[in-house]
Amino acid sequence: MFASIDIGTNTIRCLIVSAGKNVLTPEYVDMKIIRLGENFTKERIITEASVLRLKDALNYYAEKLKRFGIKPDKVAITGTSVLRDAPNSAEILESIYKEFGLNVRILSGDKEASVTLAGIASCFKDLKEFYALDIGGGSTEYSCFKSGQPFWKYSLNMGVVHLTEEIVKSDPVSAYDLLKMEKEIDNSLNSLKQRILKSGYKFEPLNLLGTAGTATTLAMVDLELKGYDRLKVHGYVLKKENVLKIYKKFIEKKAYERLNITGVESGREDLVLAGTAIMLKSMDFFEADKLTVSECGLLEGLIAADI
Repeated sequence: MFASIDIGTNTIRCLIVSAGKNVLTPEYVDMKIIRLGENFTKERIITEASVLRLKDALNYYAEKLKRFGIKPDKVAITGTSVLRDAPNSAEILESIYKEFGLNVRILSGDKEASVTLAGIASCFKDLKEFYALDIGGGSTEYSCFKSGQPFWKYSLNMGVVHLTEEIVKSDPVSAYDLLKMEKEIDNSLNSLKQRILKSGYKFEPLNLLGTAGTATTLAMVDLELKGYDRLKVHGYVLKKENVLKIYKKFIEKKAYERLNITGVESGREDLVLAGTAIMLKSMDFFEADKLTVSECGLLEGLIAADI
């Protein structure tokens, strides 16, 4: 048995598989919204309330691991954006080790992108060249896979939790806040473009794949899924024109009203606006009129790449 846990800025996820190549049809998979990065931009630390939500989730997963006979020291568990940046992260990780025996590794943005690529590649057998987009709560990773290997990877300090807390002050979103958020995303992507071009890479038309919560939520909305279905979401092709229609729906509604849109999960209703904006701007960035959703990403990559 193999297990991995990904502690993100907005969610925590757990995956248990019976064999390393069985990541798409696991024995157990779960996601909880814990908002570890809540108020981080204001407080500059991970708050006590956020840590309590994290530990409640870990306590739940510890029981699952025990049931499957997996010892804590055999779990690949990592922390990403907010745990990279918070000055009190070392204290939190020490506390987690003492209470649960889980040794959390903090991944750099580049490493996160590499592991995510490995996870995506493990679930698409014949896909050797593609761009990957991983929209997270605190950061967004952009990667290129060529000839079956990571070619370039970059992490931007641009995530749905931070964008929402820092910029979206109105509900429903005002034209001013919307423009400000989109401009912030544009500025980040312009900077990314310069870094990529400076490396000597020339953009070419490749398949664009998206992983993590924004991509799966948009797939669920487009499919009008009332309940989460991993196999229906995986490999689903999102057309840009449909994403734009969904974005306009999100703009028109207050956060709580978005829960009436089939496919929007509770806990994501305030964040889907920023996530969809990042996705649309990213599709423009790669001149892509569609995006293939991958249910595999960082969590699966931790097992596939034996991290």
